[in-house]
Amino acid sequence: MLADPDLRETVTERIADDKGAMLVAVEIFSEQSATVSGAVAILGGTVTGGVDGEIVQALVPAQRVDDLALLDGVGFLRSPQVVGRPPTQPRARAEIGPGFGVTVGQNVEITNAMAWQAAGIDGSVKVGIVDYFDLGLWKPEEAGPVPDSAHRFCLDSAAEGLCLASNNNGVNDGDGFEHGVAVAEVVRDMAPAAELFIASAATVSDLKAAIDWFAQNGVSIITRSLGAAYDGPGDGTGPLAAVVDYAASRGITWFNSAGNDALDGYVRVVVSADLSASGGYVDFDNGPEVDTLLRLSGRCVLFDGVRWSDWDKPPGQRTDYVIEAFEPTSNPDLTHGETYNPPASELASLGASDASQSGGAPPLEGADEYLCVDNAYGFAGGISYIRIKRKASTSLVGGLDIIELALGSGFVELGRSQVASSAAKPVVDSRNPQLIAVGAVDPANGSGSPQAIAPYSSQGPTNDGRIKPDVSAPSCLINTLYNPGCFNGTSAASPTAAGMAALLLDAGIAQPGPALAATVRHFTFDRNAANGAVSAPDGPDNKYGVGQIRLPSPPASTPTTSPPVGSTYQALTPVRILDTRQTSPTGPVQLIGKLAPAGIIDLPIAGAGVVPAGATAVAVNITSTDAAVASYIQVVPHLRSPLGSSSTINIAAAATVKPNFAIVPIGAEGKITIYSVAGGNIIVDVLGYFAPSPSTVAAGRFVAIDPVRTLDTRTTNLVPPGWVPHVPTGESVIVPAAASVPTVGVSALVLNVTSTDAQTPGFLRAQPTGTAPPTSTVNYVVGSASSNSVIVPLGADGTVSVFTSSASHVVVDVTGYITGAAAPVSATGLFVPVATGRAYDSRNQPPGILASGAIRTIQIVGFAAPAVPPGAAAISINLTAADEAAPGFLTAYPAGGALPPTSTLNFVASEPIANGAMLKLSAGGALDVFAFQPTHVIVDVNGYFTG
Repeated sequence: MLADPDLRETVTERIADDKGAMLVAVEIFSEQSATVSGAVAILGGTVTGGVDGEIVQALVPAQRVDDLALLDGVGFLRSPQVVGRPPTQPRARAEIGPGFGVTVGQNVEITNAMAWQAAGIDGSVKVGIVDYFDLGLWKPEEAGPVPDSAHRFCLDSAAEGLCLASNNNGVNDGDGFEHGVAVAEVVRDMAPAAELFIASAATVSDLKAAIDWFAQNGVSIITRSLGAAYDGPGDGTGPLAAVVDYAASRGITWFNSAGNDALDGYVRVVVSADLSASGGYVDFDNGPEVDTLLRLSGRCVLFDGVRWSDWDKPPGQRTDYVIEAFEPTSNPDLTHGETYNPPASELASLGASDASQSGGAPPLEGADEYLCVDNAYGFAGGISYIRIKRKASTSLVGGLDIIELALGSGFVELGRSQVASSAAKPVVDSRNPQLIAVGAVDPANGSGSPQAIAPYSSQGPTNDGRIKPDVSAPSCLINTLYNPGCFNGTSAASPTAAGMAALLLDAGIAQPGPALAATVRHFTFDRNAANGAVSAPDGPDNKYGVGQIRLPSPPASTPTTSPPVGSTYQALTPVRILDTRQTSPTGPVQLIGKLAPAGIIDLPIAGAGVVPAGATAVAVNITSTDAAVASYIQVVPHLRSPLGSSSTINIAAAATVKPNFAIVPIGAEGKITIYSVAGGNIIVDVLGYFAPSPSTVAAGRFVAIDPVRTLDTRTTNLVPPGWVPHVPTGESVIVPAAASVPTVGVSALVLNVTSTDAQTPGFLRAQPTGTAPPTSTVNYVVGSASSNSVIVPLGADGTVSVFTSSASHVVVDVTGYITGAAAPVSATGLFVPVATGRAYDSRNQPPGILASGAIRTIQIVGFAAPAVPPGAAAISINLTAADEAAPGFLTAYPAGGALPPTSTLNFVASEPIANGAMLKLSAGGALDVFAFQPTHVIVDVNGYFTG
């Protein structure tokens, strides 16, 4: 027997009317999409859509539906369920706040989007909207051109009349089809130049088709201000969550309203095994009294459903509940409030919802069902009641059930309700980092209350304990579709955040996808702190998420990271300026703490301590520890290079220690930005900095040489643990200047230092001879070679040394030197920072991966971005190996020259790894890269040295 009563009724009627061959629309829950699709065809049906691993949508002859339900791999069949609905406005006060023009929302000023627009950043990107639209209400002067057929998508597999032309009557009659037009106005207010693509979709399969349409049109930002009935356990799994994951896989960042269910729209009840005292009915009172009726105030109620905590159990172990609905036959006595329990003689049945959980239905009843009453009592013209009964044929397995009930329509009140976990609904509860659920700050300016989150704005946690919403944004906005009054609800907050993302994408602050989502989360402020709420802890919470969105000062229209003249290097005694480890005794910045994955730090550099204001770049050693996931870390000039466009450190496994040398241009506000996709702790040691200089100068220039090896202890003995240079016993090793390095006029050497054949984990430290700075250069483990670049000032005797904390071989290659005061005056070797960017990636550029022993020429000079002009003598890069076939190394050197007996990067198999390097270019502005074993090669450029 079919478990879904609606589908069962449809099939039974068709067969009874001798219409068994008539096709019936069904949704088939199955993890075996391909197998089920084949079975549909065999049974004479047609697949019309689906979400891989979750649902197959099909048209099947009525007489074959029962056969389909009995097939292996078919979990549950139901009639297609609508996954969005034309929303109603939540109950909230109206506020008309400040702004410019007649219909520009206050959000433009509150989020600082006004300043970005004034700076010429207007969001000239493609933005998608999933909603309901009456195009007759579309005002081109408020939302841009009316979307033509190339900018519209509509699919209605549930036959809801969603795509009918009659929806475009140009009358705001409250049917909800004005809602998408209001959303479009909000996006346009925030991003005036955005190109809008609009879509309406009925079922989950239709929504997936809309995602494909968006992606095919190059849309990388979508906003959806719609709710959906329950389709999963509230932990970020289920068919709609799978569609979010699919959208993310296609490069889309998805903004969604967090929901308006915190105000009388959600209730959770813990149900014990023994319901004998209540006749098998759920007791909503959870106290000494028994109250089996739950009151609903409103003439028509739309349910998101009643679900309970049996999603991880097979059908035979799921508790089976039935939902009974009633209306009063006389004026109910409401003086008793929530505890009022009218006698059966005063109630009339409105029917029941009774899917068969033992027959395969999920632990869910009443999803997307309407309940309408004829009585004229109570708020908004109606009163009804529901009861939830555990069937006598089933018993509770596991001790307790947690039952949740949520409503899907406004102007309805539950007799008892709660706020916490009201946001644990489909889409909103997604675990995908590219889904941003947006809560509402109402009034828009956050004034008038110490807690400015809207009383209706849904709150977490999700049922697996995660914080929701992700961010919050202004709501109750001036809008032509809701005038007088305002456009409120989380419906207005979501397009506000999407419009902010459009500005960030247009300004080149982040790449589409995870980096854009992380950047939106980053540009927030703590609303609790702003309200002076001493009782609420700072940081993420289930009211505001990580905070309320607000853009920083806009980046300059013309980046200033490439000065008209170059910069010279100023060496420092290495100093630690950041250490997020709680146990670390060093570093002035100790309040950031361990980063979650996709965490961002804007680190003040110039003018904040050891590096003076006006410096153009900083030489740092950056170390990742305690990474949460395998991924990468990117370090770029603040607001000058897109997050997600390059990498600085690659993390092959969680909890590893990975350092890397980098020259990082200093960006806006004297900051550099660290984007840690891997999460974990970050350590930053400053080795020196670059400062603007005259066009010709003696000291501080970088002179690149053909790489040369100056130390390799593998020809002697292992360096002993705790080895210290220059001890009289003869165990010291001095790294001498290479033959091509002069004996005078040199202040520092640029080295690539490698540890190999280590006996135990430890570190190497390259240092001026006679000193012992509290930093490290290379962190190594047993069984693999590890390398890192470093700029090391010469010691008093004109040499540099290497310290090792445990037994290891040490290999040192010299790639150039920094000039001193005694060097000739020259214009060569001045550093010019550029916006960090990717110059080469063999993973997507022919001829692809480098073979064993192959030499690949990589042209650096002549590309538009990163901009390295002809005549550059050397380059500052981050070199990465990926998808390595076996342990080996890369050697980078001037193109066309002889292959030197050196290495630039050492790698192991199948672990991406990077190393910063300062390398000499050929006369034509190119590098050759030699691969000892097959590997992909990636080159990111952050600056060049003048020739």
